[in-house]
Amino acid sequence: MGLLKYKIFSLFVLLVISGCARSVIKYSTKLDDNPYQMYGKNPSREFYLPISVSDSLSLIWESEVNGGFPNSSVSVYDDLVFINDLSGRIFCFDIESGDKIGSLKYSGGSVYSTPIAFRSQVIFPVAQDKDNLTDLIIYDYSQGKEIEDIELPGRVLTQMIAVDDEVLFTSEVGIAYRFSSMGKKIWETHTRVPTRSSPVLINNLFIFGNDKGEIIALDASSGDSVYVKKIGGHFFSGLTISENTIYAGNDNGSVYAVNVDNGELIWQFDTGFRIKMEPAIDDRNVYIGNLKGNFFSLNKLNGIENWRTEFTGILNVTPLITENSIILPNVLFVLYLLDKQTGSVLKSIPLEGRAKLSPIIHKNTLFIGFDDGIIRAYEFIY
Repeated sequence: MGLLKYKIFSLFVLLVISGCARSVIKYSTKLDDNPYQMYGKNPSREFYLPISVSDSLSLIWESEVNGGFPNSSVSVYDDLVFINDLSGRIFCFDIESGDKIGSLKYSGGSVYSTPIAFRSQVIFPVAQDKDNLTDLIIYDYSQGKEIEDIELPGRVLTQMIAVDDEVLFTSEVGIAYRFSSMGKKIWETHTRVPTRSSPVLINNLFIFGNDKGEIIALDASSGDSVYVKKIGGHFFSGLTISENTIYAGNDNGSVYAVNVDNGELIWQFDTGFRIKMEPAIDDRNVYIGNLKGNFFSLNKLNGIENWRTEFTGILNVTPLITENSIILPNVLFVLYLLDKQTGSVLKSIPLEGRAKLSPIIHKNTLFIGFDDGIIRAYEFIY
């Protein structure tokens, strides 16, 4: 009887240890000259793809993660698809089959930011749920081991930027950082204002909005301040840049166009309700929705409204714009394909949960995600 109890106890201990252990991602990749490395693909946040797509879709694969999604997106390097979730995990899937390559688990935290994918590394922040701290994780997936776990004050709730072999990001307490991919801190700048707006980078300017309604530009090489401009109310929407103009939505429901070089306001448009999504921009127009469910097309040069479409539900996930259509997630369990010229609905794809991931098309595959933790890959049928 004693021996049986001992065996049961030993098995219990092994199960506890294995349950607490962090999982592993281990995989070798080829050099990818065109990865989808970060949220918005590049440091200016580009949610426009100059291709025409069909409104007929066929499911390639569906996979599942552990927790729900924030409003982020997948990132892709070679044949690996990375995604974060709110249970403190990073998952890695095969791009063709959807098979899980591996995952990383960090208890007590949530990952709000899309993982930054390099050839052999993935970098992501784990925001602690109970403490006002973030662990910046640098993981070498070619070796299957963690390189760095750097503790930083404040939670990182926004999207990161990759440039060369380095990353730039902000924390909720208003600190901006630049780190190398090996964990060396290049600079740290304290703005002393809470920051929940995802940044952009262009012309060596690292630019973001804050809770005071300011647009702040830092020198990306040194972290020194270049300008601070009061624009409007709280910026919870991230920024987007197109042709030397910053576009942003704020908590007052306004969309702003701002000059990159000096932060001066170019135009302003009132949507009538709070905005959480980033503006998506093509060669002529700005596309943005608000939390009331209204979706707008605006002339990017002057802010004049082209059209609006009113939906039931909440629009807080940045859409993908193509040459002929708009792929727009709605929290009320649906993904819309809209006619780009009129805003009319071409097709509605029902989902089994709240649409949460910003859709991307990479290697001719559409990636979407919805709660609780479902990621899908589709191909277009022509």
